[in-house]
Amino acid sequence: MAATLVPTAAHAAEPCDKGSWRGTLGSTPVSMELNPADGERPAIGRYYYRGSLGDLTLVRDAKTGEWQELDAKEKPTGRLKLGCDASTLSGEWRSIDGSKTLPITAVAIKERDYNASRKAALKPTSAKAAQIEGRRYEALTFPVPGGGAGGTTPDTTQVGVRLIGTTPAIATLNATLWDKAADAVLDHVDCMAQGRRDRGPEAGYESSQTQKIVAWNAAFVVVDTWNEGYCGGAHPWHGNSVTTYRLDTGAEADVASWLRSEWRKEIPKDSRLGKLLVKAYADGGGNGEEAECRDEVSWMGSSIHPESKQLVFHTQASYAMTPCAEDVSLPIDAVWPYLTPAGQQALKTFR
Repeated sequence: MAATLVPTAAHAAEPCDKGSWRGTLGSTPVSMELNPADGERPAIGRYYYRGSLGDLTLVRDAKTGEWQELDAKEKPTGRLKLGCDASTLSGEWRSIDGSKTLPITAVAIKERDYNASRKAALKPTSAKAAQIEGRRYEALTFPVPGGGAGGTTPDTTQVGVRLIGTTPAIATLNATLWDKAADAVLDHVDCMAQGRRDRGPEAGYESSQTQKIVAWNAAFVVVDTWNEGYCGGAHPWHGNSVTTYRLDTGAEADVASWLRSEWRKEIPKDSRLGKLLVKAYADGGGNGEEAECRDEVSWMGSSIHPESKQLVFHTQASYAMTPCAEDVSLPIDAVWPYLTPAGQQALKTFR
């Protein structure tokens, strides 16, 4: 196929080394992202075909202006000539031996839309049936890209959940959970690209996200999401977040309104509720036995979630004291005096 020449206007524009684009390479849909040189680091970019989760890396030759294409193993697989203005990109792709060329045409998109084609095409690789309290759901495992150039295999697990049910609220909630699971997969892809761009082809990366249902009754479903990973910087990240959803609307429940207003901010340890939390924390058999942890931790009345027969308070601690952050559960009857009427109504369903 004959190559499409880069328009004169594109040559006259600023060097094409920045922006996000969507178009075609030959007849195949592609999405492309370009980043300018930074200090000693050359201009670098990436692109993918259709909805693939694997990026091809682009490294710009400062002398020729061409972009060298590298696969996931850092093997050269082609060269690109690109020109662009504010809204369009055009040029050609050429095979390593020069025997094949294909035209490239694309239009500018917002940076946040680079992964949109991937997200639309994303499908789980498996769906495992499960149930809790007699209600059925599926645990969905999502695909993630493979290891880096050094032969390393990132420790990646991406698991979402899908409730079994036909109500509009469950459909809304499933869409929310799917969106969060898909974004976690794409965050992992972006982490790989950031590592390759900022720290080189041997950069380490890993990530895991696991959604788990911890409670489900006629009125609410409670989902715990565990996240951990590494994408450069001084420390990896890890932690969980728990969200309570209403089954009449599928929206997130306002759990902060369940406790009376005087308990919604940091709960004083010398208050009636604070003393209950400190005692439960110390009696829990974990790090609460350590005086240093008891001095460190705190609780916010807005950071809670319900489970069967109990209300769980999410324990706060500084990063250096992360092991101290073990959540505390109090029986519903014990917290009843501290609840608003709305909170009492909600927690009746968990008794």
